[in-house]
Amino acid sequence: MACPEFPFARDEPTHPPSQYEKLRRECPVSKVKLIGGTSAWLLTRHEDIRAVLSSDKISADPRTPGYPQIHRHSREAPTNLKPTIVILDDPKHTRLRKALDTEFTPDAIDRLRLLIHGVVDNALDVVHRRYVAQEQPFDLMDEFAAPVPTQIICKIVGVPGPDVEWLAQDTSLGTDHPRDAAEDEEQQLIRYVGRLVDSRISRKDSNHWEGGQEQDDDDGDAVKRHGLKEEGRQKDCVNVHEGLISKLVRQHYEVGNLSRDEIVQLVYIVLTAGNAALLNSIGLGVLTLFGNEDQLYKVRRNPLAFVRGLAAECLRYNTTSAIDCRRAVVGDLKIANTTVRKGEGIICAVQSADRDEHATHRPDVFDIQREYPAEGLLGFGYGAHRCLGEHLAKTTLEIALGTLFARFPGLRLHGRIEDVEFTEPRENLGVIRLPVSVDPNVQLQRIIMPD
Repeated sequence: MACPEFPFARDEPTHPPSQYEKLRRECPVSKVKLIGGTSAWLLTRHEDIRAVLSSDKISADPRTPGYPQIHRHSREAPTNLKPTIVILDDPKHTRLRKALDTEFTPDAIDRLRLLIHGVVDNALDVVHRRYVAQEQPFDLMDEFAAPVPTQIICKIVGVPGPDVEWLAQDTSLGTDHPRDAAEDEEQQLIRYVGRLVDSRISRKDSNHWEGGQEQDDDDGDAVKRHGLKEEGRQKDCVNVHEGLISKLVRQHYEVGNLSRDEIVQLVYIVLTAGNAALLNSIGLGVLTLFGNEDQLYKVRRNPLAFVRGLAAECLRYNTTSAIDCRRAVVGDLKIANTTVRKGEGIICAVQSADRDEHATHRPDVFDIQREYPAEGLLGFGYGAHRCLGEHLAKTTLEIALGTLFARFPGLRLHGRIEDVEFTEPRENLGVIRLPVSVDPNVQLQRIIMPD
C-alpha cells in the first residue's frame, strides 16, 4: 500500500482529518510520506503515543538523524539562540526545565488567578465599550482571544506595561506569519528579551527603558516605530514589575546555575511557546459551543458551575496540534506489532489520540460534563516534554470562557459559519477570524449547581 502524504488535510475546518479514524482501526502504526520526500512513522492511538513519549529511545532534537522535517511557512524555532528546552534531550533538558518548574505548578498558577481575572475583565470592558454598548459586531479573535494570552504571559514574565501592546502587534507572539516577516520579528523579540535580561542583571531597571534606550543601530528607530516617547517611558519603568526574569536572575544567574544566554532563551520560549494554541482554544471553544445548543444552554444557564468541564472538554475536543509532536528514534523501539529502527522518525498524532475510541466513550461528542482524566489529554504532549504551561493554559481558558459568557450570555455567531476564517487545512487547527455579536435579550440565568 502506498504511503499517504502527511500532513493530512482537514475535511471540515473544525475537526481532525478523517484519515485518523480509519488508521486507528486499520493501521495505527503506519508509514507516511512527508512533503520533503522523506518518510516517517505515524502513530494514531492514545496508548501507543503515551508509550512512545515515555520512552528513553526517542529524541525531540530536530538535529537528530531521522527527525521528521515538515516544511511549512510557519517558523520552526528561533534561529540565533542555542537549542532550547523545547528540543533538548536529557540531561540538558531537565537542568533547564527545573529553573521554570516551580513557576508553573498548579499552586503557582492558582496564585495568578487574580492577575488572569484582571486581564480578562479589562479586555471585556474594552469590548463592551467599543462594540456591545454600540450594538456592533466584532472579531472575537482580534478583540479578546488574541490579546488575553499575550497580556497574561507578558505580566508573568515582567514585561513593562507600555511595551505589551507593541509586542502583541509587532511580533509573532500569538500568530503565524510568512517566514520572512516571522524571522525579522523573531530577531527583534530576541534582542528585546536580551535587553530586559541585561537590565535586570545590571539592576538598571529604574534608570532606563529596557529595550528602548540603549539599542544598537539595527533597532535605532524602535521607539519611533512603535509610537513611544522616551521621556514618558523612563518614568513608566521606575517601578518595573518583578516577574519571571527577575526571579531567574536572582535565583539562578546570581548563584551560577544559569548563564545570561540561557535565561534569554528560557524567557523567549515562555513568551512564545503556547500563545497560538491558547488563543485558538478560546476561539474554537466559543465556536464549538455555538454548534452545540444543548451545551451552550448549560453554559448560559450557569457559566461558573460548568466552566471547568467546558475548558477541559474544549482542550480534548479541539486539540490544536496537528504536526508539532515529532521525534527521532535513537534506539530500536517496538510499537504495537511494529519495530521502528534507530534513525527513523515518528509523528505522534495527538489530535487523533484525543479522539481515540479506546480512550474515551463517544469521543466525537462534545460533552462539557465528560469525566476525562487530565493526564489523558495529549494535546499538551506526554512524558519529559509535556508542556510546561499546561496549568496556565487550562486556568486561562477556564477564566476566559467563564467570564465571557457570564458577562455576555447573548454572545452569538454574527453571520454564517462561512464567515469564520480558519487556519489552512494542513496546519494546526485554529481560528483566524470569528465574527460575533451580543444579543441583549439573552440574560444570565440564576445560579444552579449541576447535578
